Amino acid sequence: MDFTGLIAYPVTPFQEDGSVSHGDLRNHIEGLAAADVDAITVLGSSGSFAYLDRGERAEVARTAIDAVAGRVPVAVGISSVGTREVLEAAVDAEAAGAAGLVLSPVSYVPLTDDEVLAQVRAVCAATDLPICLYNNPGTTQFDYSLQVVAELAAIPQVVAFKDTAADARTFNARHRELEALVPGPFSHGVSGDVLMLTGEVPADAWHSGPAAILPKYYARLRLAVVAGDQREVDRVRHVLGPLVDHVTGLRKISGLHLLARACGIAAGDPRPPLLPSPGSELRELGRLLDVLETEFDDD
Repeated sequence: MDFTGLIAYPVTPFQEDGSVSHGDLRNHIEGLAAADVDAITVLGSSGSFAYLDRGERAEVARTAIDAVAGRVPVAVGISSVGTREVLEAAVDAEAAGAAGLVLSPVSYVPLTDDEVLAQVRAVCAATDLPICLYNNPGTTQFDYSLQVVAELAAIPQVVAFKDTAADARTFNARHRELEALVPGPFSHGVSGDVLMLTGEVPADAWHSGPAAILPKYYARLRLAVVAGDQREVDRVRHVLGPLVDHVTGLRKISGLHLLARACGIAAGDPRPPLLPSPGSELRELGRLLDVLETEFDDD
């Protein structure tokens, strides 16, 4: 797995009692595998990894990988507060048949560069699977420097970097700098749907939670951005942007569960302590979806 193209991060569906709904997960993943995505990553932030125990995470990985049946690569998020738990998640993901791993530096106490370097090296010693580093400073309070990324990219298993930035110009500048620091094949992907919706960040990959619910439209936008088709970029952005902006304005994870519901995907409510987004938001999501579908239903 090289972590390029459009990578979708699905939610983990829950039943009313809070248990994982594996039937709904299978249905969602099967549909996603048939859509225009290049890869799927389960157990990312969108997939509520932080609210699942080891056994649940391993079972989610097995269900998703079985549902995909080899049609697209499936990566598994292995982030956790403790390195011991990260290593357990890596072993479980490899046993489930994962094509790659995604790792962010999660910790109760913000980590140092040396601690992150040590953790990633420990994972690389425990598995041969390709690894995508994830920079999510808003959650982890650790912001990857490009020098640390370059140092880790010297390890054969580290093949990708899921990154973010304050704006498109800053991300593109980081992309050029990283290209100079890391020779050879290495995927520098973007995380943050607001950045994708600018139409100015082609990147090597788009990592997105909403793309798992709206894959057709994200694939269309990415294709236009990469091809430099500004007319098509503007057309898709005009109708997709307001919907994504509205979801982004809702509570993280909860907003994605509500968007899934609006799209007819059975995902249930997020697991407590997270509360669901207000059902009153469904009307606006429905209106924005109608606008989106009307624009492209003849294409």
